[in-house]
Order: sequence, then C-alpha cells, then structure tokens
Amino acid sequence: MERLFPGLRDELTDAGAPGGDFGEIVAFRFPTCWSPRARTGIPLQTFSRPLLETRLRDRVRSLRNVRVRAGVRITGLIGDPGLVTGVRTRGERRVGADAHERHRIPDVLAADLVVDASGRNSRLPDWLTELGLPAVTSTVIDAHVGYASRLYAAPEPHTPPWAAAMEIVQAPRVGRGFMATRVEGDRLLVTLQGSGGDHPPHDPDGFTAFAESLRTPLADLLTHLAPLSAVRPYAHCANRRTDYHRLPAWPDGLIALGDSVCAFNPLYGQGMGVAAMEADLLHTMLMRARSLTGQGFTQTFQQRVAALTRRPWIMSTAQDRGWQRGPAARSTRITDTLLTCAHRTMSADPDVFRRFLAAMHMTRSSAVLLHPRTVLALATTALRPDARAHDDTRLWWGHTPHTRPHK
Repeated sequence: MERLFPGLRDELTDAGAPGGDFGEIVAFRFPTCWSPRARTGIPLQTFSRPLLETRLRDRVRSLRNVRVRAGVRITGLIGDPGLVTGVRTRGERRVGADAHERHRIPDVLAADLVVDASGRNSRLPDWLTELGLPAVTSTVIDAHVGYASRLYAAPEPHTPPWAAAMEIVQAPRVGRGFMATRVEGDRLLVTLQGSGGDHPPHDPDGFTAFAESLRTPLADLLTHLAPLSAVRPYAHCANRRTDYHRLPAWPDGLIALGDSVCAFNPLYGQGMGVAAMEADLLHTMLMRARSLTGQGFTQTFQQRVAALTRRPWIMSTAQDRGWQRGPAARSTRITDTLLTCAHRTMSADPDVFRRFLAAMHMTRSSAVLLHPRTVLALATTALRPDARAHDDTRLWWGHTPHTRPHK
C-alpha cells in the first residue's frame, strides 16, 4: 500500500493510528501459551477500516483521470468469449443543485479493461457463462465461523499495553477466540470469534458473557471501558477460491482480483494484504505491457494471481479444515499436533517466532520454516512434550487475570 500510495503510513500516523514492531506490540494467545515479546523487523499499524478506506478513496479520487459513478449497478459483460469490451449497467444518479435533476447512466459502458473487484458476492462466474465460456469451478472451506464486534473508548489509564491482542482458535480443541485492536481516537475495536457454529451473541450481556469464557483478561479490561457502539455480528466467513486460472481460455479485456478471486476467513487477516499485493502486481504488469489485448495479458495476470494466493490459501484453510462437519480427518489431527508443537516452540524461541511471522506475512518464502535452526527447535519440543511453554500473562497484560472457565 505504501508503494502505491507514498506517504500513506505517515498519513495514518497523523490521524492517530498506533504503530510499532509487530512482535513488540501484538500479543498472541496460543492454545497453551503466549507469544514472546521480541523485535521482528515487521512494521505494523493498527487502525479502523473506515479510516484506511476513506484515505485510500480520497487519494484515488484526487487523480485527474479517475471518475466515480455513484448509484450504478453492473449487470453483465459486453463482448464474446475471446474479448470483453465493456459492461452493462443499470441505474441513474442525481446531479446539480436540483434534487430532481437526474443524469442517466448509459446502458453500456465501453472499456479497454474491466476489473472485477466486487468481493465475495461477485457475479462474474455467471457472467462468463453468459458469454459462452465454460462453468468456473471453485473450492469452499467453511469453518462455520461467526464473529461479533463492538467499539469501546480506551483512554488513559485504561489503554492496553499492546496495539493488538488475539486469542487464536484451533480445531478441534479451541473454538472461541478474539481480536482486539487499538485504533485512532483512543478507541478499542473488540471482535469475539466462534468456530464450528459456536457464534458469539449479538446482545451486550451475551457479548460480555462470551468474553468472560475466554482464557485471557479481556473481560477484565472491558469492565473499565465505555461502549461506543452496538454489537455488530457477521457470519459470512467461508474461504472460497475460484479457479479462473484453470479455464482453457480467458477473454482479453477482463481481470478479477481480491475477494472475487480468493476470499479468506477474516479471522486470519489475509484478505486485505493479498488484495494489496494483487494491485501491486497489476501495477507492475501494466507498466510493462505493450498491449492489453492479443498478448495474453489478462490470462497471464489470472495465472499469477493464482500463484500469489496459493500460499495464503493453504495457510488459512489448514486450520479451517478441522471444523468441517463429519469425522475428523487424519490430516486434521496431524495439523493440530504440528501447530501445538510450533506454538510451544515459538513461545520460548523468538527466532522461530520471527521466522513464522515472516512466512505468515509473506515477507519471506515458506522455506524459512525449514531452516535447520527451526527444525531442530521443533524436534526438541516434540521430544519434550512436558516442557513448560512460556505462559506469563503479565508479559502482555501487566497482571495475572482471574481464573476463568474455558470453552
């Protein structure tokens, strides 16, 4: 995002977004231990989504060659199986001082390149079949996740000692978790999470009771904070990867990116970062392209998007497969065992934790996890299952919490 919008990080900082080194300001509560507090070299800023999206939208609208058409619905593509030349539209918008004055949007908008960034509810698969292309396959992994969010005022002296804290769910043993993020304006955004259909309630009392069932001092913290919003639920969290790259032919003049191609379970925080990487990829390819038609530009882009999303897809779905209904697969039990071993190792070994974060954030290849130093540390943990993992809550919260039931 910083490459595409230079100065964005400073702009968010000026708006009050906290920041720092990921390992020093983010508290992970693994199923059996806490993450270490160690410098990682990975910068992090925390802020509300409206702040980020408003600043990005303002930046884009300030470009001279950008025009936003409000109140317009795209209803299909114009073209044939080999070339998309525009979109069909429906809608009209009011302009001018006279509220009754309307500007009619053309029924067809011509375009050299159509980009589908319409998200999880994209209609693109249907539109492609309407053009005469084969049906597109997709893969869905649904952990039956639901979450509920609420915003709180968190001024001093109740500001948490971290910028973000999370309790990670892990199939099949730990079905409840949370993500709490300090955002601009001395506020705290709290999201409670439940997997396998165990969703947090939507009412304030139920929200509080759910927080009290967690293994962290979150509920203790919330008793000192004033709510600023109602509880907002969301439950459309399935992972979905659409195989546009597998079509035998792809039309010129059309690309798709973001959640319309690969949508992730929001709990893992992959979607926005991957979408930014895809936008950066598009920018690079456009700078090098001689033509957008007849050169295989769009098909190459879709294949590269598929390659780019492969690793985050594997990482996001490995855990979620464990919540699939039906008998637990052997692979799920293996994943659970490996993750437990990895978490215990990371809690006591900051170097392994740094390598894990580098792979998760895609700043380095996944091969970083196969370094002999990491493999040896994991093997040592596996051979000493009774060794105590680092589980000092005071490291991140400043005190030891009351004992709470765990569900």
